Amino acid sequence: MKKSIKKHDLFKIIGIAILFTALLTWIIPVSQYTGTEMYVGEISRLGIANLFASGVYSLSTMLYQVTFLLVLGGFYGLLSVTSGYKSLVEKIVAKLKGKEIPFILITSFILAGLGSIISDLYVLLIFVPFLITIILNLKMDKITAICTTFGSILIGRIGATFSPYAYNYINSYFTMDFTSEIITKVAIFVLAYVLFNFFNLLHTKEVLKSKKKEVCEDKFELMIEEKSTSKSKKNDKKVKSWPLVVVLLFVFVLVILGFVAWSTSFNITIFEDFHNWLLGLKIGDHAIFSYILGTEEIGIVKALGLWDLFNIQIILIIASLIIALMYKVKFDDLIESFITGAKKMSRLVIILVMVYAVFIITVWNPFVPTIVDWIMGLMKDFNIYLGSLASFIASVFSVDLDFAAYSLGSYFASLADNQSALMGIIMNAMHGFAGFFVPTSAILMMGLAYLNISYKEWMKYIWKFLVGMLVGLLIIFTIVRYL
Repeated sequence: MKKSIKKHDLFKIIGIAILFTALLTWIIPVSQYTGTEMYVGEISRLGIANLFASGVYSLSTMLYQVTFLLVLGGFYGLLSVTSGYKSLVEKIVAKLKGKEIPFILITSFILAGLGSIISDLYVLLIFVPFLITIILNLKMDKITAICTTFGSILIGRIGATFSPYAYNYINSYFTMDFTSEIITKVAIFVLAYVLFNFFNLLHTKEVLKSKKKEVCEDKFELMIEEKSTSKSKKNDKKVKSWPLVVVLLFVFVLVILGFVAWSTSFNITIFEDFHNWLLGLKIGDHAIFSYILGTEEIGIVKALGLWDLFNIQIILIIASLIIALMYKVKFDDLIESFITGAKKMSRLVIILVMVYAVFIITVWNPFVPTIVDWIMGLMKDFNIYLGSLASFIASVFSVDLDFAAYSLGSYFASLADNQSALMGIIMNAMHGFAGFFVPTSAILMMGLAYLNISYKEWMKYIWKFLVGMLVGLLIIFTIVRYL
């Protein structure tokens, strides 16, 4: 019974968050910032039918993310029954024994760095199952695994620098560009990385010292099936893993090229120029490449740097077919393993849909601006500490930062006046800070669900980092504002 409660505590906590948000719609009136005024309306109560409908609309809103998770699960479901994958993991683990600490630090930095500039954080989940498999096989525990992977992605989130995922709408509403207050952005990134990994390494060293490996209840976490689809263990040793390495590296390169916003963030237009040239290239009267790849009008082909999760799903499916051919996986086994892997992502899909149900409720019933206006009205002049508190409250309910910026950006910018760039950074940083522990943090809750870590266990670990990070953020905001 106790095990069951621990296993499903995430659903209960997010369910409570949904009900609490729904309750607030019965208490707090809705409001909207227009022009230079915050207009407060009537109380807009969420009914029972609307409550259930929020889940449906959440699924519709997050459809790309949902299908991405299912395809990703299918991809790793195939890998888990591929002898080449098992061989690759064993070789990497053997080489990393005794080098666990450098591996943790480098992996965390790479994921955090990518998260700081990438256009979609969810795409980084492609690497997470593989990395977790290695970490657990190196006799480190689940806390180390989630910190090094999901936690590092959140570091990139709070320390965003050139990421359109973070600053797309903020740049617009706060009259900023990606280089605005870049030193402040880098300072937040460095603070988050150093502080987070300080506690991560303390924990990891303790685990390595004890040499007690946490037993995994779900084989999918290790991403390796006990039974091989082929051959014997003796033959597994002869399996070549380099073809798989080539495919995985190809996927990695495409993630970098496809999801770093080259033109938007760095003014590099070579990929868009090449894309337009290629689709416009004609043989006679026929734009042959446009026919093959599809057009933006009737398809979803995009230039590198402008990719979304739909594009990378296509790549994962193609990669799955190539891997199946290289390792002679039968078609029936391919389909079965792909479906099995997709099913094992179902918990994460449900978590994602539930989290975004909170977002849907706040879109239908915009009571958050009312709370923010009340907080900011506690003092006559603009105050960065109240701004931080208000941004945090908005982040708890506005899971989507773009919507938070859309509904509150003009309001905050008008209050901040000549400190609008700082307020924009505060808004992003507090949203990232909330992502480390609030139940409406999709990345965090999916990470906990993936590794079967209870929310209580996570909070017991993370609270020291949260205290230190909050103090550090406020110090940075104070220095920028007053010095």
